Amino acid sequence: MSKVLRLIAAAISIVIGFAGLILPVLPGWLFFGVAAALLFPDSRLVRKAVATIEQRFPSTKRLMQFLIGRH
Repeated sequence: MSKVLRLIAAAISIVIGFAGLILPVLPGWLFFGVAAALLFPDSRLVRKAVATIEQRFPSTKRLMQFLIGRH
């Protein structure tokens, strides 16, 4: 994913995350997590979180690799 698209997707996730803080039916923390993974793919914390998600939910492995730019 190109850097510009990743930044746009992260900005949208942040906006949705803030909406989730206000609206009780929308999980804001989930979108903040997606934004963190998009903005900081080389962060040790993000890599650890992604590894945990991939281990717990193996079907998400390809999606997570696409989102953070690992191939």
